[in-house]
Amino acid sequence: MPGRTKVAGRKPAATANGHTAAAPASAAPRSTRGAQAAPAGTAGERIAAAAVAELPDHGVILLDAGPLAEDLARALPPGCDLTVVTNSMAVAVALMGREDVTVLLIGGRIRAGATATVCGGSSMPGLEGLRVDVAFMTAGGVDGRRGLTAADPVEAAAKRMMMRVSDRVVVLATDDHVGHVALARYGTMHDVNCLITDSACDTPAGRRVAVAVPRLTRV
Repeated sequence: MPGRTKVAGRKPAATANGHTAAAPASAAPRSTRGAQAAPAGTAGERIAAAAVAELPDHGVILLDAGPLAEDLARALPPGCDLTVVTNSMAVAVALMGREDVTVLLIGGRIRAGATATVCGGSSMPGLEGLRVDVAFMTAGGVDGRRGLTAADPVEAAAKRMMMRVSDRVVVLATDDHVGHVALARYGTMHDVNCLITDSACDTPAGRRVAVAVPRLTRV
């Protein structure tokens, strides 16, 4: 069972990895969906501000591990009344003290490093059987041809399962990851509902991403 810490669209046809192509969310997005954040702050803060518009009014979201997910955790608006599923100790710590957020920390082994990621491969305890409204995923690489990739195969397997239990997938990526391909593939661009990035997508690789993703938000 996942550790529970109180700290605060349906799918079309399935793709090869068991996830689905872009579809409307089962939970309505927040009323700020169409709002654009002022272009201020770091790239991560701008991406997080744009991602807030993709939050459901209530329900369950998944925050992947990584600095961008941590930025989004800190940007969750007061009174959001969300359950946050995460494999990141840093995300859980960022949400400590939030009475409007319930954190479900996925079980598994902890990988040492800046993100303190909990990894359990393709059988992460507590993840199977969950249903998530929106997954906010990070990526080592986002490529129009190769799709979503991670630097570690075990991490990629965990990400693949996270996407499978989610009704919608929003990918958060900084410019240096757009057009990049890492070691282990865990999804295609058809598995993504929205990509939020600070990239201009003006290189050949970036343009391929812009064409391949169903919806692109630049910040």
